[in-house]
Amino acid sequence: MDLQSFIQSGLLEAYVAGQCTAAERQEVARMAEQHPEVRAELAQIEQALENFAVANAIAPPPGLKDRILDQIDNLPQSNNAPGSNSNQGNSGSSALRIFQGLAVVLAAAAAFFFWQKMFLSAEHETLKKKAEALQVQADDCAKRRELTEPMANLLRDTDTKPVALSDGKTYHITIFNNKLRKECALDISGLPVPNPGKYFQCWAIVEGKDPISLGMVRLDAPAGWQPLPYIEGAATYAISEEASPQGNSVPTLVIAIGNI
Repeated sequence: MDLQSFIQSGLLEAYVAGQCTAAERQEVARMAEQHPEVRAELAQIEQALENFAVANAIAPPPGLKDRILDQIDNLPQSNNAPGSNSNQGNSGSSALRIFQGLAVVLAAAAAFFFWQKMFLSAEHETLKKKAEALQVQADDCAKRRELTEPMANLLRDTDTKPVALSDGKTYHITIFNNKLRKECALDISGLPVPNPGKYFQCWAIVEGKDPISLGMVRLDAPAGWQPLPYIEGAATYAISEEASPQGNSVPTLVIAIGNI
């Protein structure tokens, strides 16, 4: 392996992170001793990791340092046994005190790193839930756009003509018709609430022929618009009230009608 390939192999990063085998550590040490480029690369990696650690460091809980120092200061003093050598007793007591202090520090450090891990886990879970919620919103927006974009294009077209349907008294319903695009759509917002157990059905009437069913009205259509089948030569549109959710072969009770 040439020098450049060795530097780009990822072995130096693993060495700095302490993830190398004994043989790999020996190989890195040998190459670093022989090649200044390897030593420079190791220094850059170490500096980069240090910068990353500093930039992403999380401050320990407030008062952690004071609690550690207080616990060290309050450690019990060991009494010398009768007849024992005073210097040896003092030396043993000091060693015990240092050992106990280190134990406290290590325990506090372990607690801190446990707290840090729990904090990061909770933060990761929160971010994950936010990302999932945003994805649901994005999917919902995409679906709504897919459903409503054809209606928007139909309404923006200057060749689209509104057809007003009315009972002459109360209802004012609109169907938008475009002969060039061969499309039409029903504005759901103008429809009244059907009577209990009743359903609305759309119709197109071609002169000299029986009414042609355009299907049942879906009052829950997205964005308040329902696309309808385009009938060539239709001169009139109508809405009827039917007793069956599947509709009827001929209109039962016409509640609104309008000419193109």
